[in-house]
Amino acid sequence: MEVATDNRLKKVESCCRHVERHLRLAISDWYHLLSRLSLSSDTWLFDCQWWMKNVPSQLDMPWAFESLYESIQRPSMFDILVVKVDEVCLSMKRHDDVDYPKSMTELKDSLKVLQQEMINANMAV
Repeated sequence: MEVATDNRLKKVESCCRHVERHLRLAISDWYHLLSRLSLSSDTWLFDCQWWMKNVPSQLDMPWAFESLYESIQRPSMFDILVVKVDEVCLSMKRHDDVDYPKSMTELKDSLKVLQQEMINANMAV
């Protein structure tokens, strides 16, 4: 039984590394989107919504970049990350006139996989 638990915890840890990578990629891609939108003052002022400008700062959580596995031991930390990513993805659906980075949906998907692995390992979600 202990071996199965160790394997499940290793899967959770591996999923955490995937989420960390997807989070870094999502922020990088989002900055790229903002840099394209800022090339024209009209685009920046009228086409770039206020929530779009705030996405990088919303996702900038140092604990999620470097030590997600340790942070998810506290369920509220994981919930914060999931909620913020969900909010961004929902906003993207409401304003579908922009070519958003697909890395945000990849991040959301990797969070779902992590959540399922946490359930499988009997970790609080």
